[in-house]
Amino acid sequence: MSYVEKTEKHYQHLTKGLKTVAESLRANPVLFATHPAKKTAEIIDVSETMVIRFCKAIGYSGYGELQKDVQQSLLSLKPTKRESNPEEANSFVRIMQMDEENIHHASESIDWKTAQDIIDCLAATESTSVVGYYHSFSYAHWFYFLLHHLIDNTSLYRPETDIGFTKPGKEHTVIIFSYYRYALESIRLAKEAKENGNTLIVITDSKLSPIAEYGDHVLTIHSAKKSILEKGPITFSVLNTLLLHLAQVKGKMDFVNPANTYYIK
Repeated sequence: MSYVEKTEKHYQHLTKGLKTVAESLRANPVLFATHPAKKTAEIIDVSETMVIRFCKAIGYSGYGELQKDVQQSLLSLKPTKRESNPEEANSFVRIMQMDEENIHHASESIDWKTAQDIIDCLAATESTSVVGYYHSFSYAHWFYFLLHHLIDNTSLYRPETDIGFTKPGKEHTVIIFSYYRYALESIRLAKEAKENGNTLIVITDSKLSPIAEYGDHVLTIHSAKKSILEKGPITFSVLNTLLLHLAQVKGKMDFVNPANTYYIK
């Protein structure tokens, strides 16, 4: 059983402090593969004892055994093809290559069973509201713009004009994007959706995010850093995956190539 599987197996039984270590391991395994326990603890802002306790809590004898497992896992990943001379790649190419690697790493840690549950939910829902505040609004807006081509009664929540959710019942779905730093308004709306009996889909960057506890379906998109510039390409890639699978379920694969909708022939 790999470190990813062991972490997932024991996650629900971990304390909040141990979950912090688990989230760091999921987001940045290279950190654990290259640094001793003391340095790793310093970087993720916990005690060295907490890191060692985490290792034992998920079934390792200590940090050294976990580190060896992480190293072997990283070495077994299929390397991405690159130019023979990295100096030949300009700065624009290198940034796109970093995005590609981040997306690949995220794809290894995402719970795709949850993603499928979200697709099944959206395929059957009567209405959908998509919510995002601050930088999360860009994800919400893009997802809504494409989602409304696939399912009926889809709306983008506008905080300047909307006053909450008026449709009770689990047949009405609310999707909330909530990334660090987590907006209090998003948490308030999550509570309201739960009180309203709605089905709540949460898309966030950590299982420890304060909104996660309210979600019926929580899709966590990990990234090594909290940088918006790193999270953007990963998030849009995951959303693209959800939309394409939903299009297949709804029999609307022509949605993939809708050029005839926008251009005059």
